[in-house]
Amino acid sequence: HGFVPYLILQLTHSGRFGKCKKILYHAAMLDKASHVDSEAPIMSDEELDWLKGEYLKAAKLAKEAGFDAVDVKACHRYLISEALSAHTREGKYGGSYENRTRMLKDIISLIKDNVDIDIAVRLNVYDAIPYPYGWGCDENGGLLEEEPRRLVRELEALGVSTINVTASTPYIYPHINRPYDESKDYHPPEHPLKGVSRLLKLAKLVSEETKNVLVVGTGYSWLREFAPYVAAAMIENGWSHLVGFGRQAFAYPDFAGDILERGRLDREKLCITCNKCAELKAATMNCGCVVRDAQVYGPIYNELLRRRKRA
Repeated sequence: HGFVPYLILQLTHSGRFGKCKKILYHAAMLDKASHVDSEAPIMSDEELDWLKGEYLKAAKLAKEAGFDAVDVKACHRYLISEALSAHTREGKYGGSYENRTRMLKDIISLIKDNVDIDIAVRLNVYDAIPYPYGWGCDENGGLLEEEPRRLVRELEALGVSTINVTASTPYIYPHINRPYDESKDYHPPEHPLKGVSRLLKLAKLVSEETKNVLVVGTGYSWLREFAPYVAAAMIENGWSHLVGFGRQAFAYPDFAGDILERGRLDREKLCITCNKCAELKAATMNCGCVVRDAQVYGPIYNELLRRRKRA
């Protein structure tokens, strides 16, 4: 289409939801969801100090490899996201707002001071997990805006150029970060439009607090062929600057070209938000659209079902 792609490499530590099962504190709800033993050790402050240097090394490699930006992932309750909610942790990475945001801000500052590369953050605006185990949350898991608003202002001051908006965690509340219809194993407690609306409003919240940050909205795939019109309204009204599609890109990899060239999307190619791609990803299997690319990913998904049956 005559343009040069802008390439972003995501830097992440999966924390309790990775194979290493590294955690910053214990919480029964989270330990159960991540299959972490209640007696498992927590990461020390010294380990976290060391880890910041590993993020810097990764950013240097990204620059060397030709990427335009790195995304410091701080969402979905992976390690950096967990740090934001570490109210019950002792030491310099827990308790106060300054301590809980220290890890993310220190990593950004390290990269900014040492690597000539743009910095993005994929950020949980809130976790939907009750305080004291949720970021940006009250005792019922509802949104408390003060800290998220403060953080995005500080991220801009540190030099972050892009914030990709998301919320919660797919391991506990998958309907919040990727609205979808009924599935066999999980029944969302709300209509998907409520989830879409929530994510759009979170993008607006971030846009209200920043001046020169590109805000990337999330949650469009469920809207199917109507997504481009909602996205256009988001941009026109200043709620976000860019539009993010995840599952849609698996199902319909040329969707952006069709929007630009045809002015509409083909209903026969659209993501149907069955979330089977997410199941494959969670199982660390080759990931793609089981519906639209069934010849390739259908057999892989069937193997996943066989594994579950044997388990």
